[in-house]
Amino acid sequence: MFKKKLSLFLLILCVTVVAAACSGGKDKTAAKENDTKKSLDAAEVKVESAEYTLPPQYDTSVQDDQYVLKVNVSVKNISKEPLNVDKSNFTLYQDDAQVSTISPDDYNEVLSSSSLNAGKVSKGGLFFVVDKEKDYQLVYTEPGSGAKKDDKTLEFDIKGKDLMKKADTLQASAKALSSYIDVMIFGKKNDDFEKLTGDNKSTVVNEFDKSFKQGYITSSGISSSSAKDENLDKLLKAVKETLAEKSKVSTKTKSISGDKAVVTVTLTPIDASPLVDRLKEKATEFYSKNRTASYDDAQKYLLSIYPEEFKKLGPSSSEETVEVNMKKNDIDQWKLDLNDYKTSSLVEKFIKN
Repeated sequence: MFKKKLSLFLLILCVTVVAAACSGGKDKTAAKENDTKKSLDAAEVKVESAEYTLPPQYDTSVQDDQYVLKVNVSVKNISKEPLNVDKSNFTLYQDDAQVSTISPDDYNEVLSSSSLNAGKVSKGGLFFVVDKEKDYQLVYTEPGSGAKKDDKTLEFDIKGKDLMKKADTLQASAKALSSYIDVMIFGKKNDDFEKLTGDNKSTVVNEFDKSFKQGYITSSGISSSSAKDENLDKLLKAVKETLAEKSKVSTKTKSISGDKAVVTVTLTPIDASPLVDRLKEKATEFYSKNRTASYDDAQKYLLSIYPEEFKKLGPSSSEETVEVNMKKNDIDQWKLDLNDYKTSSLVEKFIKN
């Protein structure tokens, strides 16, 4: 798909060991667990983890200064009677105001509704729309608390500032896509490419360049014998240099679900609409001076002047937006599928005819 469409384009995870402190018979690890695991008459509730994440792919309600807060919890029945567990048992407050919940792309991540027998545990995620870097309070209310509601609730404090460092990784797929654009389309160096993507830069660039050349030959109608590699190399170099200089690009990860991400690319394409008329004029001029010239002769001539004519083009007056799929490998690097139709669509957007 990518090759066919190209013709249109012409943690390191740091582990900190906490030393035990002999104060009051408790160490720091135990004290921390006391903040994340608490009990009522029937339930032992633990906040397993909390992190910022991105909204579902098709959600438009979350603002730029907001994240989705994902809180993974576990609930254990420590009574002898069955205990009903549901996500509605939990409420999140930000600055004393209750915040709204949101459903993720993969609903299997959500804490499911269940009836727990004695000693059994239910685990799952809770998802809330929050402002970035705020302080939050997660409140668990035990079912059937009745008039003694205050005695049947548990409260857990969550510090938004503590979550921001990991939140930076939410844009890793966007950074990876930017590096693909740099090396493939702009012809830039980008020393971080292989670290971000796990792909071999030379292989990716060679495949892209080969597809470009084949695409040009197919779309222009020029014969393979007439389209010498050195002329095609000059054309490709001119296209990449012009795009790198005049096309503006920004990328932003829109959503992440498991090992898949959707990245939004906003770009200013090159306006190639004047090029056709300009080349027609050049062709007419060529034939007037070379009346015995063949069609192949004209094609060779146009190919020879194409690079300089392309460099004269300017940016479009309007932006284009396209969404691209990225996939994460086992070591948190984000790869672009060169054969995905959305990748082809991205390539096409850089030149506006």
